[in-house]
Amino acid sequence: MAERPLNVLVPFSSPLTRSSSKAAADSGLYNFIWDDAYTIGSCYFTSGHRDMLSYVDKCKARGEVDIVLSMTEPATVVHAALVQEFPHLRGPSVESVFLCMNKYYTQKVLDPDPIPHEGLDLDSLQLEEDAVRVVKEIGLPAIVKPASSLRSTGVKKVNTIEELLQAAHDLRKFGTEVVMREVFDSSLMRRYVEKYVDLKKYPLATCNMAVVEKYIEGKLFTVDGCVYNGEIIHWAICDNLYFKSRPECILGFAIPSHLSCDMQSRLWQAYDKVLDRMIFHGFDNQEAHLEFFLTKDGDIKLLEINACMSLTLTQLYLHCLPGRDSVRLQLDLLRGVHPTVPCPSGRYSLVGYIQTFASGKAKELVDFHAAACIVEDGLGNVKIIVDPERDIVLAGDSGNILGKVTVQGNGFEDAFDQYKNICLKILRKPEFSPWE
Repeated sequence: MAERPLNVLVPFSSPLTRSSSKAAADSGLYNFIWDDAYTIGSCYFTSGHRDMLSYVDKCKARGEVDIVLSMTEPATVVHAALVQEFPHLRGPSVESVFLCMNKYYTQKVLDPDPIPHEGLDLDSLQLEEDAVRVVKEIGLPAIVKPASSLRSTGVKKVNTIEELLQAAHDLRKFGTEVVMREVFDSSLMRRYVEKYVDLKKYPLATCNMAVVEKYIEGKLFTVDGCVYNGEIIHWAICDNLYFKSRPECILGFAIPSHLSCDMQSRLWQAYDKVLDRMIFHGFDNQEAHLEFFLTKDGDIKLLEINACMSLTLTQLYLHCLPGRDSVRLQLDLLRGVHPTVPCPSGRYSLVGYIQTFASGKAKELVDFHAAACIVEDGLGNVKIIVDPERDIVLAGDSGNILGKVTVQGNGFEDAFDQYKNICLKILRKPEFSPWE
């Protein structure tokens, strides 16, 4: 008698997670259970309530589940809670995921050599005095970012106390008005944290926090790998690409990296040091991609940890690491199969974000028909990640990401020209996007 397909729950599913999982879904090994949490505007849940614990309870009631596949950071938060509730499930602990998600505690606990930083309670009645204290400790300029967010949402460089206070006010407003679903504000996470996180150990876990970091200059690199039964497995290093005219705005990622073998070895050593700490706190059977600064002096500094696969890099790896499917790798981890180390093909690929500094309805900023035609004509792999009716609200210096384009080329210049030409066909207001 043939074994039944394994039931795979995908929290926070979306068109992107579905398309990224197509090969695995077509294999016949799995029965995917898609749980869509993004159906009402910028709110998380179909009921309209922003409460992570309620969503966990909804997933707990799904019935027989063999695997929880977390493909995004909010899904990983749910995944960890379900691992704690159901011992047969494989995956990371709540504590390890919390430490990765909360950038304040990332630096306090997981980073062996953190960038100078301080926390700022956005709900403090003495916010101005707190900001003055933080600036005395950190200095200016500084980077302000929400303690928990996706991508670079809400990140801002500040040069004065006044700019710091305005950035803090904006972050508090965005969380309250629920215009940025990418920010895990305290109201969303409070009941989840109170149930699953040790508040004696992490007393600031329920605070609505921002992190203020010393501003440092350097190039960014993404280091990807996974943990299988406590073993760290290396995968790939990507170059992070930024616009020269907008250094806080990410262009995308490219592989293979231009770094020397010696420098890549140093990045892997830094990666392992952080992963060892994550494993100590229960991180297991999950992908992890980390971002590091490489300063002009050759120092390596951790920027952030993402305790899950990167859907952005999934397409990149399919181009450059033949047969290496991030989703299938993650499913192998979760069903107890040792993953295969990928072999780079040497082909240059770039995945670039479709960026804008404009505000308005997504349909006013993106030509959805043009994007579909580009895919049909085989000019590039285009993924639009916003719905036509979604309100796009400018937050911070990093702009807003509307989608992504994956291309191959003979080095950076060739690939960038392809990316730029595709973006110009898709954007209705290209004058609000960086190009240099």
